[in-house]
Formats: sequence, C-alpha cells, structure tokens
Amino acid sequence: MPTTLSRRRWHLPIDWPQLSHHVRFVRARGRCEHCGRPHGHEVRCLPDGRWFDVEAHSWRDDRGRPAAWPDVVDYARHRSTRVVISACHRDHDPTNNDPSNLIALCRRCHLGHERAVRQDRFRVTILLRRALGDLFQGLYRT
Repeated sequence: MPTTLSRRRWHLPIDWPQLSHHVRFVRARGRCEHCGRPHGHEVRCLPDGRWFDVEAHSWRDDRGRPAAWPDVVDYARHRSTRVVISACHRDHDPTNNDPSNLIALCRRCHLGHERAVRQDRFRVTILLRRALGDLFQGLYRT
C-alpha cells in the first residue's frame, strides 16, 4: 500500500526540496516556528509540552515561552526526543506553495496543526467504508 506522501507527491512542485529547505533552514533558522525547538537536537520533554532549551538553559512551554522548572515528580516522567523540522502548509492545501503559506514546524506542532484535518479525513473514511458495507454486504454492524 502506498504511503500518504507518495499518494500526494503529485501535488508538490518539482522544486519542493529547495522550497522546504529555504523555509526550514533559511527563514526559520532551523527552529520550529511555533515552539522554537531546534532541528536535529535531542531535547528533554515533559508530558505537558514543556521542553528544556539547552542554549538558553531554561524550560520552555509548548509555545516557546519561558516556563517554570519542573518538580521532581514531573521530571521523573520526562523523555528525550530528536527534533525534526518539516515544512507544512498553513491552509492545508498542498498545491498552494506560496512562501507565506509555508511554515516550519516540528513533528509535535505539525500534528497539532493537522489535527482537525486528520479528524475530518478519518470521519469521511469511516463513512465511506460504512457506505460500501451497506452497498455490498447489507447493513453495517458495529
């Protein structure tokens, strides 16, 4: 089964690698434009979204603002994760590749940005499966 990227690859322009690189590393300087996490670094994260910024030697919240230092109980639940920055579309339209429509986001922020669209796609997929079930196999049983 083809992956999501390969199914939608024809929407992206031929110069997508150059556009993506420019957005991620020239304009955003290798940091997430939402939370400020640096690309390629391993950061310590807490379940509430706080992360430790090694360069500033402080904790940041999920928006990149300074946050309170965690207590021992919170810190015991931390995990380390490698940050990967990707270029995504603000309006969720892969054919709109205007530089003002592109934003550099880490995986966490990208998933949050895409949450509503993914839920809508999931809902449509379930409805289509139920319709096919009704058409070919009788009533859909849950």
